[in-house]
Amino acid sequence: MNKITFILSLLAGATAFSQQKSSFFDEQIMGKTKAESPIQLSLDAYPFLFLANGGGGTASIEFRHWQVGMAGFSVVPPDYIVNTFFRQIDTKTVTVRRNSGLEAFANYYLRPDRKGVYAGLLGGPEWFVMNKRQTDQQETLIKTYIVPRLGIRVFPVKKYVYADASLGWSFNLSGTESRTIGQSVYSASAGGFIYFLQIGARFNLAKQR
Repeated sequence: MNKITFILSLLAGATAFSQQKSSFFDEQIMGKTKAESPIQLSLDAYPFLFLANGGGGTASIEFRHWQVGMAGFSVVPPDYIVNTFFRQIDTKTVTVRRNSGLEAFANYYLRPDRKGVYAGLLGGPEWFVMNKRQTDQQETLIKTYIVPRLGIRVFPVKKYVYADASLGWSFNLSGTESRTIGQSVYSASAGGFIYFLQIGARFNLAKQR
């Protein structure tokens, strides 16, 4: 009898744990109990770019499960950007003086209030100002990239101010042919891992249902 009671207790505990997991997934991840947010305007910035002699951010419209907008930036690229977007580059003779871009993006949120987990796509042209150290010769390289990504957005300050973190893989759509500046040869990479951090706020453009 004790064995039967023990087994029944284990089954009851497993059932309760499963129900708790299901409830958490439905409420917090999928937001099934959350009301749909109204149409909203979102504005944010990339804080780390301002620490690298640059700046940038995004502007977007949100509706239903979607966020659609434009991103722009200009920055003196740190080493990880150079290493991600270029190969066969001798940084002792060739430097990337500046990296700028103008991109469109779309994010799809699992929750109807557009909080938490999302999947997105970001893409557009980027400009790289290449510099030959010895002669100070410059040229601008224009490349087009597309970045599938996964992210999460949280609202630590009420329901308006948010932090958004995402990561993805950048695909070069423009080719990896070699280029020459002065006597130095370099080429763009096929792509690589890239991450984003944004701080922003959103504002209602329509009344809450």
